[in-house]
Amino acid sequence: MMLLDNINTQGSFDINMRSGGPKVSVKAYATSGMVANTPYMVQFAGSGYNASILAASNYAYVGVHEGGKALASGCTGWVQIRGPVDDVQFGTADASGSQGHAVFWGAAAVGASSSAFEGLHKVGQIGVLLESVDESTTANLYLTGAWATPRS
Repeated sequence: MMLLDNINTQGSFDINMRSGGPKVSVKAYATSGMVANTPYMVQFAGSGYNASILAASNYAYVGVHEGGKALASGCTGWVQIRGPVDDVQFGTADASGSQGHAVFWGAAAVGASSSAFEGLHKVGQIGVLLESVDESTTANLYLTGAWATPRS
């Protein structure tokens, strides 16, 4: 989990990271564009970060472009990797759970769990639900800023 505090005053971090309350965002290059409110992998890439579609067998942060906006391919924007996010797009499978239940990164989508694994950092856990959802395709969640790999 990213545990930097007051990073806006640390000159070496200002170019690629910023915080505001519980939210942490990184500046990332969109390798193939970003759809609004959709989670993407955010990985280290040389001197900065790349945001790309979720894929199996990778380690990355999972984030959403700030403000729920789309970002064109080849552009750079701020991607939130920690903190509360509204209306995040979920995969169609495993999209039910109660408030506080774990949110997992699957091979090609993010989904909720019907089990409560809050804070245990199980494989693929990238956040928790801020509301109860029942077979929904969107949800409000809290991203934990965890460096994770997809759950199989």
